Amino acid sequence: MRLCAFLAGAALCAASAQTHPNIILISLDQCRADRLHAWGNTRETSPNLDRMAREGVRFARFYSAASWTAPSYSSMFTSQYPSRHGVTVFFPRTMEAQKPGAIMLTEWLRKAGYQTAAFVNNSVAGRNITGRGFEEYDEGQLRATSITERSTLRNPEFKAPATTRRVLEWLGRPRAKPFFLFLLFFEPHSPYDPPPEHDLFKTGAYPNETNTGYDVRTGRLFRWANLGDQRAIERMTELYDGKIHFVDFYLGQVLDYLRSSGLAGHTLVFLTSDHGELLYSHPEDFMTFDHRSLYDQVMHVPGILWGAGVPRGKTIETFGTHIDIAPTLLELAGLAPKPDAQGRSLVPVVAGRVTSVHDYLFGEQDIIEPLRSVRDARYKLILNEATGRKQLFDDQRDPDERRDIVTREPAIAARLGKVLEQWRRDNEPDPAVRLARWRELVAGGRKLDTIDEVTTGSHLQLTGDGWHMADALSDYQGGCYWTDPASSGQPPRTAIWRLDNPLLGRYRISIWYGGIPEGGVAKDAPYTVKTRRGDHAFQIDQTKNTGKWNELGVFEDPLQVEQTNRAGGRIVVDAVKFERLD
Repeated sequence: MRLCAFLAGAALCAASAQTHPNIILISLDQCRADRLHAWGNTRETSPNLDRMAREGVRFARFYSAASWTAPSYSSMFTSQYPSRHGVTVFFPRTMEAQKPGAIMLTEWLRKAGYQTAAFVNNSVAGRNITGRGFEEYDEGQLRATSITERSTLRNPEFKAPATTRRVLEWLGRPRAKPFFLFLLFFEPHSPYDPPPEHDLFKTGAYPNETNTGYDVRTGRLFRWANLGDQRAIERMTELYDGKIHFVDFYLGQVLDYLRSSGLAGHTLVFLTSDHGELLYSHPEDFMTFDHRSLYDQVMHVPGILWGAGVPRGKTIETFGTHIDIAPTLLELAGLAPKPDAQGRSLVPVVAGRVTSVHDYLFGEQDIIEPLRSVRDARYKLILNEATGRKQLFDDQRDPDERRDIVTREPAIAARLGKVLEQWRRDNEPDPAVRLARWRELVAGGRKLDTIDEVTTGSHLQLTGDGWHMADALSDYQGGCYWTDPASSGQPPRTAIWRLDNPLLGRYRISIWYGGIPEGGVAKDAPYTVKTRRGDHAFQIDQTKNTGKWNELGVFEDPLQVEQTNRAGGRIVVDAVKFERLD
């Protein structure tokens, strides 16, 4: 039989013994598009991915549906935005626990006669998120030989070399049916620890420093970068680029096998990522490497279509998103569209029959703080649902989204705001329903969370300049930050501790502070516990009860703990503990 993809008005066919092509969905976890050489990075970080783009179709403006792992992969597999499929908080028990009825791409392909298998190496995207419909499911992180391996990222079985070995063995098996393979490489996910042979982009910025974890001693680069040290930020970026080079090497082994075995002639491959990384690009909001935002450093991800019947060397400049992956692959495979899909097939764009399949794209985040975004071909609006703050960016003139033009372009902001408002009405559940769903999910979660994060900064957010580091045994896990008191007439520096998931229910909140050798510590350090019902202010004498937990009280539905330097002395920023009591 012959497999045909109808592109550009002509049938581009590949010989095959199967009615339908094999399909492979590959994700490089936490991979930011603009750090790839094919997307403009002057460093040659991705030679195999670059070749893949030259041999296929590169979607230059491809975007995540969400800022983090679980909702992004759920959107890929359901072709629905997170508000529709419902996976919006960390570690839901199952996808059905939030939004029953969504059809997974895997289930649709099995119904069409496909053999299905997955190699997944990020537990946040594990079986409870992507597992439905797979006959074989290899979750690499569960191959740990000890709890220590599983919890400290020391398990080699979920890293690219071992994963590639197992995937190549699986691809070499004889089979009579077409297959769908989902391959989730953990890399270039943090920690940024490329082996020396891939740490190729060193400059004079701390060349002997690497990053092997998140504790105070091995996370020095995190701590320096969190304080705005540009050399540390450059070294972290070099290591991130090296981690991309590392996973690209193993991606190349998979692509080479598809070429040499002949599978490439009747296999479709789509490559993307779940999200990117801030890499300290927006210190005014998030001085962190992480991805709790909707800026394009997080949302702009690679998109490459490669394989049977796909045009070579084509770049598509119009935008696409995660929810378009399933419709595109199903159309190319000659299969019926998934009836509950919100995405659009990108085949008409690739074929040149239309210039775009979307007027607008949307992005979502419900962790840390609820954010929504809408973009058209040029502009992007970001809304903070909790505060009402809006930001507007001209992505044509300002692709790094450094200049907020919301006050300069009120008409554009109003137009996009109306589009987003209508989309929210059409997609988001009633706020009371969503809150009740979150309460149910959070009730099944952990009873205790301690937020220290003097390393990563993704849950402890510092604002303003003038922070310093300290290391003492009395500090929580051996490290803290401190700053001098606010000067007269100057805005205060703040430290904010937040959890990823909404804090719903009764929580006992305690603080920990160590000492600093510089002395002069405040006896009136201001803390505020912000809750859904109001704020609770405290003044703490940080010269007393150091090196231990100090309880602030029990609070209903807290939002965050905030500390400022409006004090009579230096303040110490260390750790906060949230203990859920119900």
